[in-house]
Amino acid sequence: MQNLITSYIIQARECMLAGVGRFKINDLSAKSDIINKQIAPPLLDISFVSREEKISDGLIKYVAEKKMISSTQALTDIKAWCKDAKNKLINGEDISLFPLGVLKRGPSSNIFIPNSSPAIFFGPISAERVIHQNSVHAMLVGDKETTSSKMNDYLQVEKIIKRNNTWKILAILLFVIALFFLIIHFYENPFSLSTIGNQNKITPGSASHTYLNP
Repeated sequence: MQNLITSYIIQARECMLAGVGRFKINDLSAKSDIINKQIAPPLLDISFVSREEKISDGLIKYVAEKKMISSTQALTDIKAWCKDAKNKLINGEDISLFPLGVLKRGPSSNIFIPNSSPAIFFGPISAERVIHQNSVHAMLVGDKETTSSKMNDYLQVEKIIKRNNTWKILAILLFVIALFFLIIHFYENPFSLSTIGNQNKITPGSASHTYLNP
């Protein structure tokens, strides 16, 4: 009976045992270990509540099918096991539910101590990260589905546009600065063709005599 109950807990993930307690199994997802290049197996988180007055209907059906007996007889056998387990716990005996863990009597109620290695069905596997430079995969951007290749092309175009816009902005800025200085120049000097070029007057010197009169 004990093996059947343990098997049912593992498969059903939840089991109520009158006078003993209630078991519930939660799955913890696998974790990657990048340093050691491994993926740890999924773990079992087993919670236990000591007070329970009912027996799971699924357990009754499971025992009846496995032992090929009626549901009434299965219920009777389960009740007998629960009563015997309760008495053993009161007397300080441990009840092993291998491979899940051990039931013990605590200071005020029953307690369950899970197996120190709950990942009993799987072990860690080797895993090394592989990066495919040119791989194409589907991805969701906002509410629109696209591919990594199209997204990469889009980002490249964005970079080119931003680079071109930078040069345009710089050219406009230089033009505005030049225009500003021109406005100041013509504001201080009335507009004429003479004001545009070099305004320093050049006076030609007298030519030296190259010959003497007789």
